[in-house]
Amino acid sequence: MGKILLQVGMGIYSILLVGIELLHQQDYVRNYFTDISGPVRFYAVNTTLSVFLLWSTALLFAVSVTLTDSSPLHRRTRAFYLSQILIFAYLGLDDRFMIHEWLGVRLKINDALILLGVGLLEIALLFFWGDIRKRSRSIQVNLFLAATFFAVMTGIDALLPSRMMLRLSLEDLAKTWANLFLFFFAWEICQHHIVILKQPGELHEKSIF
Repeated sequence: MGKILLQVGMGIYSILLVGIELLHQQDYVRNYFTDISGPVRFYAVNTTLSVFLLWSTALLFAVSVTLTDSSPLHRRTRAFYLSQILIFAYLGLDDRFMIHEWLGVRLKINDALILLGVGLLEIALLFFWGDIRKRSRSIQVNLFLAATFFAVMTGIDALLPSRMMLRLSLEDLAKTWANLFLFFFAWEICQHHIVILKQPGELHEKSIF
């Protein structure tokens, strides 16, 4: 089912871009196809890395969904994994296309508050669906480090002057470090399900909590 949805989505996406070129000519549609290039080698490398980590995290949760028993016993676990797919897929889109910055201008609020809202939603999901208090110590550490770097990024974005020395480097690197530890969080969960899948005989959910 997932493959069919992806193919349908890809088909709609392709038709839209072909339609744009038919309506507006090649020079206009090039805006959607252009390579990311700039005045230096490795232009936008940190954003590329950050988006890769966020979408990889979403992908790992998608794999975890497919490896989780669909019985009612694991309904909440699957719901949590699905919520993580949506959260991290959105954050990847936001990082690539500056969605929260655009919303901040439209809503006339500090755009850092939008990311803070997403962060608070993630905390709620972790406690109510993700049972974070029962997770393994390594998962808790990864989430703590991710939250710490996320708080640093949000604080810098909200409080420091935009042209202050080192503001940009520290803010973006804090974001990328947060995304790295979120990737580790998703990796450990996915790895757990793979280990269970390899076990012979009747499979029981071992606790990673």
